Amino acid sequence: MNMIKKILFSPVTMVVLLVAASFFMGLATFIENDYGAQQAKLLIYNAWWFELLWLLMVINFGGAIFQQKLYKRRKWPTLAIHVGFVVILLGAAVTRYVGYEGLMHIREGEASNVILLKDKAVKVKTSGSDQFAGVFTFENQSDAGFSESVDIKDEPLEITLKHNYPAAIKQAEPTKDGVPIIGFVLAGKSARGFAYIAEGEKKMMGNFVVAFREDSTADLQFMIENDTFYMETRKVLSQSQMGNQNERKFMKGKQVIESKVLYQTRRVNFVIQETYQSARIAAKPTSVSGHAAALPALVFDVNYRNQQQDVTVWQSREFEYNPTAVQFSDLALEIDYGFETVELPFEIYLNDFEIARYPGSNSPSSFSSHVTVKKNGDEHPYHIYMNNILKMDGYRFFQSSYDQDEKGTVLSVNRDRWGTGITYVGYFILVVGLILSLMNKYSFLRSTRVSALALTLFITLGFVSGTGTNAFAQEHSHVAVVESVDKQHAESFGELLVQDKQGRTKPLNTLAFDIVHKISRKGTVQGLTPAQFFLEMHLDPQAMMHIPFIKVGNDALQEILGIESSYASYADIVKPGKGYAFSGMVEKVYAKSPAERDKTDKELIKVDERINICYGIFSERYLAVFPSQQEGNHQWLTPSEAYKKVTNSADSAFLHDVFPIYMQEVEKAKQSGNYEAASEILQGIETYQRNNAQYQIPSPFDVAVEQTYYKLDVFKKLFPFYATVGFLFLILLIAAVIQGRTVHKNVIRIFGSLVFLGFIFHTLALAARWYISGHAPMSNGYESMIFVSWVTILAGFIFNKYSPFALSATAILGGFTLMVANLSFMDPQITNLVPVLKSYWLTLHVSVITGSYGFLGLGAILGIINQILFIVKKEQNRQRIIETIEKLTVINHKALTFGLILLTIGTFLGAVWANESWGRYWGWDPKETWSLITIFVYTIVTHGRLVSGMRGIFIFNVMAVYAFFSVLMTYFGVNYYLSGMHSYGGGDPVPVPAFVYWSVGVLVLLTLIAVLKNKNIRITTEK
Repeated sequence: MNMIKKILFSPVTMVVLLVAASFFMGLATFIENDYGAQQAKLLIYNAWWFELLWLLMVINFGGAIFQQKLYKRRKWPTLAIHVGFVVILLGAAVTRYVGYEGLMHIREGEASNVILLKDKAVKVKTSGSDQFAGVFTFENQSDAGFSESVDIKDEPLEITLKHNYPAAIKQAEPTKDGVPIIGFVLAGKSARGFAYIAEGEKKMMGNFVVAFREDSTADLQFMIENDTFYMETRKVLSQSQMGNQNERKFMKGKQVIESKVLYQTRRVNFVIQETYQSARIAAKPTSVSGHAAALPALVFDVNYRNQQQDVTVWQSREFEYNPTAVQFSDLALEIDYGFETVELPFEIYLNDFEIARYPGSNSPSSFSSHVTVKKNGDEHPYHIYMNNILKMDGYRFFQSSYDQDEKGTVLSVNRDRWGTGITYVGYFILVVGLILSLMNKYSFLRSTRVSALALTLFITLGFVSGTGTNAFAQEHSHVAVVESVDKQHAESFGELLVQDKQGRTKPLNTLAFDIVHKISRKGTVQGLTPAQFFLEMHLDPQAMMHIPFIKVGNDALQEILGIESSYASYADIVKPGKGYAFSGMVEKVYAKSPAERDKTDKELIKVDERINICYGIFSERYLAVFPSQQEGNHQWLTPSEAYKKVTNSADSAFLHDVFPIYMQEVEKAKQSGNYEAASEILQGIETYQRNNAQYQIPSPFDVAVEQTYYKLDVFKKLFPFYATVGFLFLILLIAAVIQGRTVHKNVIRIFGSLVFLGFIFHTLALAARWYISGHAPMSNGYESMIFVSWVTILAGFIFNKYSPFALSATAILGGFTLMVANLSFMDPQITNLVPVLKSYWLTLHVSVITGSYGFLGLGAILGIINQILFIVKKEQNRQRIIETIEKLTVINHKALTFGLILLTIGTFLGAVWANESWGRYWGWDPKETWSLITIFVYTIVTHGRLVSGMRGIFIFNVMAVYAFFSVLMTYFGVNYYLSGMHSYGGGDPVPVPAFVYWSVGVLVLLTLIAVLKNKNIRITTEK
């Protein structure tokens, strides 16, 4: 018995369990990306052995409390962490087996008391009955894994699964005991695609009603008489041969159906492709991505009173009931395969669904449902919107999404009072333990003073949340813009406000910067600032068409265009007299699924987008500078639109003439150098904007801040600065250790002051972006990267008093992080927030969890430095290097521990946010899963000293380096290579930059060399 306890409660078992859980959770995210979330749950998340793994963790963590005597006072913080983890897992178990979640769909003017659960079920009911005779839960079981029986009229109905197709399409098969079937293609505004309809059926295809029976309400009615198929429409019908619109004849009333003939009404076009006198619809398996109409399908063997039938049942889509009719001699059945339903003891009536949009755009700012809860004759009004939930009888309703016509709402519903409550208690205990571990006088982190910093940062973020030169190497063409507009005047032009397509009102200079970045992936074009470039595109489009500024980063596309560099002119792609060079190619690429597109296809899509942007500039589509004067219309208009939309004749004349006159004056000024007249016109346009805007627009101070932010382009300039200072500082420090010298304090102060100067500019630029956008700069990949870089430098200053190596390391990592932020796949554009991000949780959750990456990154860099020191260690400098390694290892362990604390708190803050927004605190989304994996990985690294064989200095530093790959996977891998709610790429990955492969190769080589020279020196990292 003691031996079993020793094994179950040992640190070795903990490491084994954490490694196993991390591996299988990571595997599940890739299964989900390739085969869907249901398969990931079936194979791993809901598997009995996976649950057993978590049970063993509870036993291990609980047993460790007594094994390591964590109940002693000095160990109370560690006790709280273990207890919190155990309570969280107990809460998760209650949620797993007791709680449930689903969706409720309600149309305006209607009520519902039914929620759709996440679990699929096979439902059998007798025709005409509202009650299901049998409901069987179903989780993509194997072909032989499902067999059930239900009594109907005192006789058993046996239903056995013969085939389970994850994806299949409908196909008509002739059979003697079938029914008449017609297959047709329909194309209209509300619906399009191929469909079958059997005799007796009625289908709603968008707003178009098709019936194969007598039905006066149908738009298109089929019938069969004496083995001849007929059709009839309520409108005049035209008929023509496919591809020949010249020979058309018009008809009305009942007509004999002709196949392969195009029929048209005012609303739709349709073609009859197949007719069968007697057939049945069978399931033909296909790949998930191979067919747009593919659905999961089940083929059952159904037996009743010695009568047997093979029945194909198709999965019902969300909020639809798609049963298969089954007829026995004296029994009519409907069998449905779809999501299980639950009836509530009350109903919710949707009074009104509304969407608030950003001014002048279709981008939702928020959406909400005005509902009335009806129960036992009582009615209670309520307003449900993002992050504002309805609670009723243990159910919680969250605003999830809405119908495309904006006349219906989709609410996510959660019933998990006990599971969520227990889990929240676990979160609280765990977070208290983590915070106490910082403040505890016995904690080895106490001397770093990070506890005070963490609390100050946390409180500050909570309070706030409530309330030029391109550094990249550029390609230059020999073509130059002659007599370009004056830079100073172009900046004045850039101060004009413009409304972008997403509804954000901003200076034209910002729009120009974003456009230049998207088109050329650079900060300037031919020496022109973004404002100069944008103005020249309107002044002299013919000249600009011949300047190579459009990025074409693919050899195959360059060869098609006949260019020798990675930049093409507009005329190279849209050739005069020849048309679009990629005509036909683009359509074929868009016809492919994302998974089928190769690198050339993806680059072609980007080039096509850049061409469309250029065309939009040439046609003035981006010059939405004039506010509409129509009451309640927040959309701004271009010069060619604005004068048509005003009733005041004076304003109409002004709007009609002001821009052409301005362009003429600028052309004159380019020759004379006198821009006074052009500047006066700009002032007139600005006055018009401020007098006619129907909502609050940026003030002159706001414009000045944004102009300065983009002009300075701090983040692009900082990354070479940080990296250069950091590398020089690091080389100096390593050389001093090797040679046995001490670096003079003044030299250290100089390098520290340089990094601090960069940090000040970094902080000011972050604050400026926060001010400009109106929200914390953490809402997308670019913003979180610049914030991670800031925290990384901050971590360097925290640990700088122990060793200047810390600051040199963070300067390098901070610079490298900013470099990645400025790569081509990152978008630095300031945008409006999507509704779910308009919450104080954005600041709290994202700041804490991304802040942890800075400390974990510091650990990785210190691990690399220590490996280098192992390599350069010789007999004459052995003692000095060992002392340096020991000191850096202690710093490393403290940094990783603090990073792990932040990561854990941030992850659980994210779980609380998810619960408040979507009604569930954990859903095995890939981002959530990889955050948990990263917690486990760093738990192993920081607890390695408890395991024999993992206590060496060298092993710890190697683990610190390679553990950071879990951070990179959580941040980049999930965002760009896996599908999920946090994914920016939707599983359609961006190319991996070549330097990544080189970096990994260098790291592996560094470790191998260090292994050969490692003497396995050990250290207790609790110093």
